[in-house]
Amino acid sequence: MQRPLIKIGVMGSASTSLSAEGLHRVDALAARLGKKIAAESCVLITGELDGIPGRVVAAHSQYGGLSVGISPAHSAVEHAALYDTLPCPSTVVIYSGFGFKGRNVIAVRSADIVILVAGGIGTLNEFTMAYDEGKVIGLLHGTGGAADMAQTLLDTLPVRATGAIIIADPAPEQLVDRCIARLCEQRAEQAAGNAGRDAALPN
Repeated sequence: MQRPLIKIGVMGSASTSLSAEGLHRVDALAARLGKKIAAESCVLITGELDGIPGRVVAAHSQYGGLSVGISPAHSAVEHAALYDTLPCPSTVVIYSGFGFKGRNVIAVRSADIVILVAGGIGTLNEFTMAYDEGKVIGLLHGTGGAADMAQTLLDTLPVRATGAIIIADPAPEQLVDRCIARLCEQRAEQAAGNAGRDAALPN
């Protein structure tokens, strides 16, 4: 049976908050991540800014992947004027008009899996939303920033159980495989639970 469509959101620093040295350090990992997501026939979701997400989108597109960029702007003109960054080469761009925080909510909620690559405060915001939404969350370890600090924050701060699943791995290919496997397990568990409830209903 064909696997249901999986949407993977990749969250990380845009070029405006990332040094050239920082982008160079994670460039190969970001390209490998985009290639792997395309190889698994998953839709890629990003916040439609360049930097790390843009690099992932470029590799994903190179290998035939379908990507969706959620822009914080109202239009392409406003996006170019306000954010002063090169556009991601996303297949589809949705202009939310909701700014960064509103854009983040849409991107996270639209994804089945959220993967963090490096990242600053904005990426940390996406992580906390994904945790609150009970998502499968992948941390690309060794890339720095939010991706390396997220688990420490969960271990340090008081948190409530949400059903979120945290998976950390330094290898993009293994990280995607592990996240997809856990999502499929989660979906199977939910389907079994729904079937059990349906069987318990009176005819």
